[in-house]
Amino acid sequence: MLDGRASAPDVGRAERECRVLVVDDDPFALFAIETQIQNLGYTTVTAQGGQEALERLDAADIGLVVLDRVMPDLDGLDVVRQMKRRTALKNVPVVMVTGTDDPDEMRNGIEAGVFYYLQKPVDVRILASVLSAALRRAREFDALNHGGSDTLGFELTQAAKFRVRNLSEAESLSGFLANYFAVPERALPGIGALLVNAVEHGLCGIGFDRKGELLRDGIWRSEVDRIVSSLPADRGIDVTFVRRAEGDVLSVSDGGKGFDWRDRLRLDGTRSVGSHGRGLVQARTLSFDKLSFNEVGNQAVGLINNRTDLKW
Repeated sequence: MLDGRASAPDVGRAERECRVLVVDDDPFALFAIETQIQNLGYTTVTAQGGQEALERLDAADIGLVVLDRVMPDLDGLDVVRQMKRRTALKNVPVVMVTGTDDPDEMRNGIEAGVFYYLQKPVDVRILASVLSAALRRAREFDALNHGGSDTLGFELTQAAKFRVRNLSEAESLSGFLANYFAVPERALPGIGALLVNAVEHGLCGIGFDRKGELLRDGIWRSEVDRIVSSLPADRGIDVTFVRRAEGDVLSVSDGGKGFDWRDRLRLDGTRSVGSHGRGLVQARTLSFDKLSFNEVGNQAVGLINNRTDLKW
């Protein structure tokens, strides 16, 4: 039985006002998940197939798509691939709903551009946290600077150093930093994942299991903000960008105790459909040509090669 009740996640009013396109060829499944999403405070638009979904995307201002994986006319991955080929749609986050927990299928979806996977039957608590995370990603994309000649300053920069302390600063800096890279849309997810990871793990000491509890209770963001506000004023995350001959390098150091980064760079069946745990996998798969950590895990270094044949 699907429980449509849950506390609203840590999202702002502007995010909840974004339209969520819900797509499923099964009318009963469509009604069930649409009801869950509406009960969380979101406005919804529906489609009963992949082709209809693309038509809805062309006709309405959609902020997020929740999409069934298997449909008869045009399956979920085909819809994602077509969205990625369209300039107006390529940055709209897609949450895929699936009946499988096969890591290979999840990996294929992530490589195609899927933001998150939800496993049927959908747990409304996980749904709430995933929608919140997806819309934060959309906000980061909105922060990208595509201002014509304004990009010259980014292109001329050889090195830059920043310090951030909380989630809001990390999100804002992610969008700004992405402009230093040749393809900002490609770099952004990886930058965001590294900065958020540094805030929650490095500064706040929130582990994987604890984060899951906070997300289920809808208080992850407020708890992170609470912990950060109690820290000494000199605690922060050092972020460095350096342009080298082999490529553009991002370094993120948080000064914390570190974490088991080796496990977080692998996608398993549990994390592939859970509420969290895929950010670093996506960073390595979608954004960086090379992603490495120091031994303890409190410094990450991501490299994007100087190549023009990479496609987003």
